[in-house]
Amino acid sequence: MILRKDRRVQYTKKLLREALFDLLKEKKLSQISITELCKTADVNRNSFYRHYTVPLDILLELEEEVFEKLSAALRKSYKMDEVILLSCQLLENDKEMSKIVFTKGDGSGILSRILTSVRNNFPVENQIEHTPQTQPFVEMVYQFGEKGSIAVIKNWIENDFIYPAESVAQMISYLVNKLNKL
Repeated sequence: MILRKDRRVQYTKKLLREALFDLLKEKKLSQISITELCKTADVNRNSFYRHYTVPLDILLELEEEVFEKLSAALRKSYKMDEVILLSCQLLENDKEMSKIVFTKGDGSGILSRILTSVRNNFPVENQIEHTPQTQPFVEMVYQFGEKGSIAVIKNWIENDFIYPAESVAQMISYLVNKLNKL
């Protein structure tokens, strides 16, 4: 019985997600009503409220799933370049999800969380000695690398993945590795 119920929950959430994706192609999230979402998904309002309170909840759930997938990619390797490549490939493999998360939502939050994990797992070996005087510079290098990587990924997604994931990963890896040698 639990399995059957679980399948129904998954199916309902899938319908609501797909309906949200369709509606987001035409309007902003703030313009999407629950009634419109339920009508598009062919789901009643009670089913919607059983799982969510507002349409934003669907997007937040999706963002959390993306974060978990990217985190899993991070755990698969101990090499920074491989983690960057795996992350880009994951985003490229589900283009529609990536576009929704990074153009309609604020996917930079997901990337910031991932890059913080990367930072904790792959500390930069700067040639600068870490002292209280150099720490602000080192922090700025991290911030520059993080925000720059996010900008490259968002631009890539917004431009409909015009380059293969391998090329984007190589570009980001090159820039990050150059920063790490400061």
